[in-house]
Amino acid sequence: MPRPCHCRRVSALPKNSYFKPKGVPLTDLEETILPLDGLEALRLADYEGLNMDEAAARMGVSRHTFGRLLRRARRCVAEALVDGLALRIEGGVCAVGIPEDEAPVPDDEGVLVAVPSQGQGGLESAPHPHFGRCSAYTLARVENGKVGHVTVRTNLGHMPGDCGGPVQLLARLGVTVLLAGGMGLRPLQAMQAAGIAVYHNAGLPSVGSCLDAFAAGRLAAFSTEHLCQGGCAPEE
Repeated sequence: MPRPCHCRRVSALPKNSYFKPKGVPLTDLEETILPLDGLEALRLADYEGLNMDEAAARMGVSRHTFGRLLRRARRCVAEALVDGLALRIEGGVCAVGIPEDEAPVPDDEGVLVAVPSQGQGGLESAPHPHFGRCSAYTLARVENGKVGHVTVRTNLGHMPGDCGGPVQLLARLGVTVLLAGGMGLRPLQAMQAAGIAVYHNAGLPSVGSCLDAFAAGRLAAFSTEHLCQGGCAPEE
């Protein structure tokens, strides 16, 4: 059996996760995927200028593993530039550290609810139709029928067909409830295994309205009738 990959430390998520040649429609482009751990290797070696030993220590991997990540990342970027490909940044076997000032508040202050969001997230943003492919999660504490403190966390991203990364991120943040528009059976089971209860967002137009409906007890538990039929296919 292949040896399991060791989880790599990533200090920050990218400000933008997709790059494409100007003036070329997405339908006419092929794309290449740069994993988040590959981007971190590029950042440490080529942006911060760390040597191999320092960079490997920052990521929590061996010098050999860091060198392999860096070579693959450089090759991926070079292919995008030379061949005119779109570059998507997502996936990778990694974990993003949670700053102390963004750590979840104690459990006795209500449940922590996550809503997959479009754009920059927040109460005014629209819910994303699929939890794994959203750009951000809007997090809110809900207690006694009221929506409390609200924060936004960028989605770690995932490879098509593998929603484990987002599930792990939500679990690490302390999320216990997810309001989703759609997901496949496997990620639903992974959510349940992680102790995250999933509710259907009822197609409401904004993240704020989804949270208000949950706080008022108007949302139904996610069931098989809400499952996506197409899995985690990439967006156009």
